[in-house]
Amino acid sequence: MTAHPLADDPGAPRPPSPSAAPGGTPPRPDPDAPHVLLVDASDRGGIARYTASLRAGLESEHAAVALAAPPGVGDRGRELAAARWGPDVERLGRARLYALRVAEVGPAALSLWRAVARERPDVVHAQTEVVPGLDAALLRRIARRVPVVLTVHDPHPLDGGARAAADQARRWRVADALVLHSEEPRTFVEASAPGVPVHVVPVDPYFFAPAGRTPPSRAEARRTLGVDDGPVALLLGQVKAYKGVGLLARAWPAVAEALPAARLFVVGEAYDHADLDALARAPGVELRLGVVPEDDLDRWAAAADVLALPYGAGSHSGILHRALAVGTPVLGSPPLAEEVYRTRAGVVVALDPGAWAEALIGALGAGSLAPPSPPPPSVASGATARGTIAVYHEVLARRRFSGSSGGSK
Repeated sequence: MTAHPLADDPGAPRPPSPSAAPGGTPPRPDPDAPHVLLVDASDRGGIARYTASLRAGLESEHAAVALAAPPGVGDRGRELAAARWGPDVERLGRARLYALRVAEVGPAALSLWRAVARERPDVVHAQTEVVPGLDAALLRRIARRVPVVLTVHDPHPLDGGARAAADQARRWRVADALVLHSEEPRTFVEASAPGVPVHVVPVDPYFFAPAGRTPPSRAEARRTLGVDDGPVALLLGQVKAYKGVGLLARAWPAVAEALPAARLFVVGEAYDHADLDALARAPGVELRLGVVPEDDLDRWAAAADVLALPYGAGSHSGILHRALAVGTPVLGSPPLAEEVYRTRAGVVVALDPGAWAEALIGALGAGSLAPPSPPPPSVASGATARGTIAVYHEVLARRRFSGSSGGSK
């Protein structure tokens, strides 16, 4: 009789193999390095870029790494049937969205379990939710055999309110350890998941810079994208209300009055909200909405004189790191202050339309905002990778000390 796939044991010993199958994990270069399965249900955007950079960094530190991600991104045999996401999904009515999520639960759960069972890693390190609403239950089952580490990219729920906060807290509580990018949200996360070790592993300043590739110059990026010369500010990435779209709608008219040639480009996948409509009506604002290819995201960041990050919430921004990777300065908001100051990416501006108008005029007109130092010729994500590996070793040591492969979760 054929066994059900969920009967496979993710914690069973791995059979020795001198070489990996195509698309699988390469031979472990260091016998003491952890064997890691990264899990990321996103196929584009900041978290996907973070995961790719983390994998490169971990491998440079001699860890064996496999990636469970959607088809076209994940390693062969480790693909995830992940939940659909993005503006089109957000626009579905409640009934259609509920039906979509119900249909996704089984395939998503099965694909993650199979990826873990086939890879048989030392550690499972998840970057995103995979099975909406049931992630905690599946991760708890995995954690009985294999340590589970979660990276918490957005500790304070940016969408979904109290229900989203409760769902993510349930996920956190089944983990062996949680990874944050900054200290600011530590108290909130520790209160939400009592007893779960919380580690702060900052993102390296040039973590998003493609290793071995020279970032495009501003002139080159503008030629490729068809952007004319002149002062350019940029709002990049998923265009959501919490990113300060409404604040820019109130601030930009003053910028346009002071600098008639200035333009504000809004580039990325747009979620419906009234603030975006108001911003689109402002003079000098140009919308380039839709899915943006990965290389074009870097070109847009390079084409701008300044990136605007007036986030009303959040403590970490992948867009900030894209700006660092190409040497473009940022204007950030107080919620991002810790990351802006640590990376020296730019300056922090109070969440006030007048303050933002003044800062944008200064950055685009007088050119008073100095760019960050350009990335070195050879970029290594050393500190982030080493900090992450230290978390893995701590988790594995705690499991060994407890005398069992599973936890009490």
